[in-house]
Amino acid sequence: MLYPILKNYKYGFINSEGEVIVKPIYSYIGCFSEDRCVVGKSEESRRLRGYIDSTGEIIIPLRHISYFSDFSEGLAQYAYFKEKVGFIDRWGNVKIAPQFEADYEGEGKSGFSEGIAAVATLEGCIYIDTDGKQLFDTQFEIARRFQNGYGLVQPFSRESNQPKRFFIDRTGKELKTIPCKINILCQGFRNGLCEVTLPPSQQDHKLNRIGFIDTNGNLAFESRFFSSSGFHKGLCTVKKAGGKSGVIDTKGNWVIEPKYDDIGLFSNGIAPFRKNRKWGLLNSQGEVILSPRFYIIRNFTGNCSSTKEVTTALIQEDSETNKPPKEVYINRTGEIVMPFDISDN
Repeated sequence: MLYPILKNYKYGFINSEGEVIVKPIYSYIGCFSEDRCVVGKSEESRRLRGYIDSTGEIIIPLRHISYFSDFSEGLAQYAYFKEKVGFIDRWGNVKIAPQFEADYEGEGKSGFSEGIAAVATLEGCIYIDTDGKQLFDTQFEIARRFQNGYGLVQPFSRESNQPKRFFIDRTGKELKTIPCKINILCQGFRNGLCEVTLPPSQQDHKLNRIGFIDTNGNLAFESRFFSSSGFHKGLCTVKKAGGKSGVIDTKGNWVIEPKYDDIGLFSNGIAPFRKNRKWGLLNSQGEVILSPRFYIIRNFTGNCSSTKEVTTALIQEDSETNKPPKEVYINRTGEIVMPFDISDN
């Protein structure tokens, strides 16, 4: 796993020990996925993009392309300049011929998941398999990534103020659920549960309307919340209206009692948390492993199983409040590994 750095407005990459693996030579970089990362340079009016691996070697040469995506299940969307969108494998070989439209709104750019991908056509979004074959005839205005056997869709409708959204299975059949609303930013089913907005309840605060349904469309547990992160590896950060953040498991039981201002996502058992306007780190048992000291700590990526992963944080000493916070990399114990911007080095 590599992490981006900046030097004199160019990007490169370091490893988790802070060693420079890729020198800062790129004007654009993406994120690593399946040992591939998009990198780019600009030459006059041409936007050159290609892919490197985690050693920094260019695997797919930089070319003038108009559309690309991260790799997912070994495939990525890819289009040469002014051509249709197809799919390539991790070595740049065409696996699904160019035939789809570029979808700059991102509704058809989710990539393959469970052997299914949403793609854009002139008629709308459709689902295809890994051979490029359309799964069923229906086109949708919005089609999301399949997870736990279901994908979220929004059909075309003239009633734009009240769009209908629901989940479908691999055959296109709608999942019948309890009465609820599904947000456009819904992350879908994860760990067999999906966040939804429930009708008002007389038993709970009227603002606590976030609940969870299971893959049968039923209410997973009775507890309701004001906000949630959605489930990630069996855990979910939630908050009651006017209350503090805590963490629940898939049964709705408290794993970490609600006593923090905010809690991020857990990755390999570690998550950032905020208390008294500063950020620290805690583990999935609720034990504080770094007392709050940073201005901000971002989530660890979770893209690798290594306990050596790092993340970015902003640090601002109390004596330097007149200066902007400095961005640095920290490891899982909170030790500073390297600054993000190495222009002075």
